[in-house]
Amino acid sequence: MKAAFYTLGCKVNQYETQAVAQEFLRHGYVVVEEDQKADVYVVNTCSVTRMADRKSRQYMRRMKKQNPEAVVVLMGCYPQTNPLETDSLPEADIILGTEEKLSVPDLVDRFLAERKKINKLLEGGRQAGPSGCPVMEKEFAELGEVRSMLGSRRALIKVQDGCNRFCAYCIIPHARGTIRSRSPLSIKKEAISLIESGCREIILTGINTALYGAEKGFKNDFEGAGPDWEGVRGIEIAVKAINDIPGDFRIRLSSLEPTVVDSNYLTGLLKYEKLAHHAHLSAQSGSDAVIASMNRHYSAADYLDMVRILKEFDPQYGITTDIIAGFPGETEEDFRKTLELVSKAGFLKVHAFPYSDRPGTPASSMKDHVPAQVKKDRAARLAAAAEEESLRFRQSLTGSVQRVLPEEPALDASAATGEVVWRGRASNYTEVFFAAPAGKDMTADFVDVIIEEPFEEGVSGRLVPDAQAGRQRKETEMSDCIFCKIAKGEIPSKKAYEDDKILSFYDLDPQAPVHVLIIPKKHLDSLDAATEEDAQLLAHMMLKIKDIAKDLELENGYRVVINTGEDGGQTVKHLHVHLLGKRAMMWPPG
Repeated sequence: MKAAFYTLGCKVNQYETQAVAQEFLRHGYVVVEEDQKADVYVVNTCSVTRMADRKSRQYMRRMKKQNPEAVVVLMGCYPQTNPLETDSLPEADIILGTEEKLSVPDLVDRFLAERKKINKLLEGGRQAGPSGCPVMEKEFAELGEVRSMLGSRRALIKVQDGCNRFCAYCIIPHARGTIRSRSPLSIKKEAISLIESGCREIILTGINTALYGAEKGFKNDFEGAGPDWEGVRGIEIAVKAINDIPGDFRIRLSSLEPTVVDSNYLTGLLKYEKLAHHAHLSAQSGSDAVIASMNRHYSAADYLDMVRILKEFDPQYGITTDIIAGFPGETEEDFRKTLELVSKAGFLKVHAFPYSDRPGTPASSMKDHVPAQVKKDRAARLAAAAEEESLRFRQSLTGSVQRVLPEEPALDASAATGEVVWRGRASNYTEVFFAAPAGKDMTADFVDVIIEEPFEEGVSGRLVPDAQAGRQRKETEMSDCIFCKIAKGEIPSKKAYEDDKILSFYDLDPQAPVHVLIIPKKHLDSLDAATEEDAQLLAHMMLKIKDIAKDLELENGYRVVINTGEDGGQTVKHLHVHLLGKRAMMWPPG
């Protein structure tokens, strides 16, 4: 038998569809494309907008027309929030919400045996309220190791479910329930499996990813595993767990909510060298009045401060966002402030939406709803302003060397050049197009591309010749090095000591009451990279440690730590010494 899958909405839905498809494969099904004739059609729905609900209904009707005997499964946020409405849809044979998705193949068997409609949301006496049926799960529902990848080298890992922020326009907390976080050990295990299978980019995703580990009773499996785990919290736990895995790959966060994170939170993430230089921060508006009306607890200034932290770390840091045009009560002045935020933030991409009313949300009952035509006009103006800023950002990449993960050929081979144009993603999420010899599989690993100009919604460039790749990448890494920028004064720091050769500054994530870093101003990747020429520099640095310790009044002793390489726990590729004191130190350190 054949099964087809149609997925709307977020990356969590994409991941869960992959998990359900794997379950069908285990039951002996053949998985086919969504528009092909199949025996079972599974629709994994989104309910962020009414348009998404409409698309789900249209697909079901289209597939039932193509194969009237097929079994149609409707699952996800749309039925979870509208169980009675979806129960009335004649095309839906099986209905379930956001829970028990791995049971779908068994439900299909049950339907084929009984030939009676199944609605899991209304079974067992469950009562549907104004916002749908309550989500019953209180713990993270493990879906097993999901091995399907986006393309050939990128993969999703779901780390979290649920949200407790209740933004005024959003129905999703009712669709997904309370916060549940996946075990850090389980996340790391799946990541190792994917990396061993050839994955080069792992995307951590959740309903509100930044709320990872925020629920009462959450257990960090790595707590107490060593001093480098002290003070690690939130999504940083999952990032560090994967960052510690040996190998050449990168980590990407699907989104971070400004309702949860702040500048300090972001600063703590910047030390992980495998974390992509890209953040999706949903601004939603640039007007403080509208942001407050949305029940989002930050200001436009707070948001721009987060942008500043990222851009100071790397001027080419890619920032993407979501913005709603025409939220109830939004005035022309409010909208002007949103355009102002777009011009200041320097976004790579803005997902601009006209406000979509969702019954059951506080925004639905607000006064002063913006007329439909005004919403449409503002969304168009917002999109135009966003495109200007995106073009400006992409132009700024010209001449830079970007490390790109190729995904797929974008254009067929040219008869004149014998080359194929490939599409891939840079660390900052910019789409990069480049030419490569026809017949050569470029997906095996990262490539270095010199950016030449904006192209379509991304940029185009040329491959760095193999002989130059190492040198070009090294120059790029040095220009991106956070410690080099601190040494040059491009990033502010609280200094403990400085001379012409070295700098000592306080660690932003201290592991002891006194914790400073000591770095050479000359860039050295690690202690292993030092040569005889560096002997005097290293001697000077080591001798100065006792003077710095004395100035810091570490009279009862102190610990000096140099982390070298991945197994040594080195997180920044610039030689640095940790000087810790003012507390008793364990041995062994872990």
